[in-house]
Amino acid sequence: MFIQPAYRRSEMQEPQNWQQLANGCLIQACVQQQLDDSRTHCLNGVTLTLGNLAQQLDVSGFTLGRPVNICQTAQQVNDGNRISAHYTHLPIKNESIDTLVCPFVLDFAADPHQVLRELLRVLADDGTLILAGFNPLSPAVLSGLWRSKNYPFPWQGRYFTHARVKDWLSLLGFRVERQRYFIEHFFTQQATETGGHSEWICQRCPWLSAGYWLVAKKSCYIKPQANKVRKERLNLTQALPAARVKQSANWHYEER
Repeated sequence: MFIQPAYRRSEMQEPQNWQQLANGCLIQACVQQQLDDSRTHCLNGVTLTLGNLAQQLDVSGFTLGRPVNICQTAQQVNDGNRISAHYTHLPIKNESIDTLVCPFVLDFAADPHQVLRELLRVLADDGTLILAGFNPLSPAVLSGLWRSKNYPFPWQGRYFTHARVKDWLSLLGFRVERQRYFIEHFFTQQATETGGHSEWICQRCPWLSAGYWLVAKKSCYIKPQANKVRKERLNLTQALPAARVKQSANWHYEER
């Protein structure tokens, strides 16, 4: 099995709203439900949402004040809580965000590694990172081979397994606290609440669901003030002059 590189030279177009996705209303409802269930892992502080899809989600349960949204589409920015910027260069101070909500951002990012590094930079210690992505092992991806022109998303993006994303997070120092598959639908037909046979199959085989959900915490490590070996060396060098003085004093006393 060949793993494609995560980096892509050309920029990728991301959806502007949930309606551009096949079964977009169903996907939005599933994401909102998972977001509500993950509130216990989030800190009540400053919340940053990334992407056009995130601005339509309700994050008031763990946000002090209005959340800040960053998107890459300049023409849709119309208030002070929306910022137009590239995801690899966020105009945010270091360690100033308590919760990051990123639904389906890595699937349409040209450099997902740099996006995660930038999220690590702006996230405070013990902050929460919430990621949602499409599952490449799901039959929903195969249904994109017969997609219509009206719904080019989500099959226009790239897919990474949740195990691969977890590996990226562990390398950056995150610890995953909640993971699961969701969106029990194959996108073969339009649905609002139930997926019929696909829902029945996904309930018995969760890894066939259309999406995955990850909640990770930024680990904070307490660095020791001094290295143990260095302490031993310093103690040894401080003890040597005292020993020499004591030895010299005893030698003069014996001469007398």
